[in-house]
Amino acid sequence: MNRDLVTYDFDAPDSDWNYEPSRAELFRQIAAPLYTTDAEGWLTYYNDAAAALWGFRPVLGKARWCGAWRLYHPDGSPLPHDLCPMAVSLREGRAVRGIQAMLERPDGTRVPFMPYPTPLRDEDGTLVAGSNILLEVQRSERRSPALRAALAGFTTRPPARFASMHGCSA
Repeated sequence: MNRDLVTYDFDAPDSDWNYEPSRAELFRQIAAPLYTTDAEGWLTYYNDAAAALWGFRPVLGKARWCGAWRLYHPDGSPLPHDLCPMAVSLREGRAVRGIQAMLERPDGTRVPFMPYPTPLRDEDGTLVAGSNILLEVQRSERRSPALRAALAGFTTRPPARFASMHGCSA
């Protein structure tokens, strides 16, 4: 077969068929508060949800480890930014899980949250950045009085009358 006589039709569905979105474009699609840092912990990106959680917009490259105004341990004692979960994650080169903390917004509001900092590595395994998703922890004090009253008697298992009424095993 003479390949010079064969024509090819490269008609793509649209002009950007080979388009690959940037990391920032992908992160904007995530509804949860999310931010990234460089390998030294300086903020390089955060989404609108993170800014809403923090209560302000920190300056990229000027805030380190976390965008929160102030951080606290769950008991209310101060948590220095250089000891926060993202700092630990980047220093130790490992994901940090199962930690709860509290952030303080510039207006003084305190918000409990759970961070999920993860080191990011290049193809050679060198740590090059970090990413963190923050999940706000809903405290029972925020529940309505009716819901608190309804939940007051519950432990880890519902009472037998509740279980039988709702088809659960007690």
